[in-house]
Formats: sequence, structure tokens, C-alpha cells
Amino acid sequence: MATSIAEKIFTFSVLLAITTALTDDEIAQAACVAIAPSGFVSAIRKPCNRNNPSCNTLCRDAACSMRKIYGNQGSTSGTCFQTFHIYGRRNTLKNSDMGKAHMAIYKIGNGCGNTNCGPNFCCCKA
Repeated sequence: MATSIAEKIFTFSVLLAITTALTDDEIAQAACVAIAPSGFVSAIRKPCNRNNPSCNTLCRDAACSMRKIYGNQGSTSGTCFQTFHIYGRRNTLKNSDMGKAHMAIYKIGNGCGNTNCGPNFCCCKA
């Protein structure tokens, strides 16, 4: 049975959506939770501009919004425990593409105090 062009376009669109569906926020959240010792964890975006706050500052300032998500559970002070740089560029891979990278994340050791543009996500615990 021949596959129509519409079916091929639909299939391609679904596969494209599946492979690009996760946002950087969701990827960062999963990475932070995966390495967290325990407790309530949130990935917080870190801006890159002239007055870059550190992740220590961002986590401290985000404690209230984190607790709102958790139903006022967890610590009243947010602390940074890790930072990441998630690269926005992605390679589109076919099912047959083995041994190739789709995306890259740089785990920055001791990056919670960085005020530069290195980390773009902070792992925060409340």
C-alpha cells in the first residue's frame, strides 16, 4: 500500500516534534534532579547581561517562588548546588545515526558563585 505525501509529512512532523519537544528548562530540571542529593529542587535560568547575578544570588532570591510550587514545603532559603551551560544548538539525527551527538551540556564545577556568562542554568535546592 502506497503512503501518501500527507501521511509522510504528518509522520515527519510528529518525529520532529518528539525529537525537539524538550525545552532547555525541562532538560536542566531533569539534570538538576538527577544529581541532587535529596529534597526540593528547581532549575533556575541564569541571564547573561551586564549585571550578571551569581547562581547563589538567583537561588536565594528564587526560594519564595520555589516554595510556592512545592506547597510551602522545603527550606525558606534557596541554595545553589550545581550549574550547567546547555547549548542551544542541536544536531538533527535520523534513527540510523549511531555514534553521533544530539546536544551538549557543560557541567560547571564550583560555578554557583560565577557572575560571568558561563552557566545559563542554576540547580537550586529549597
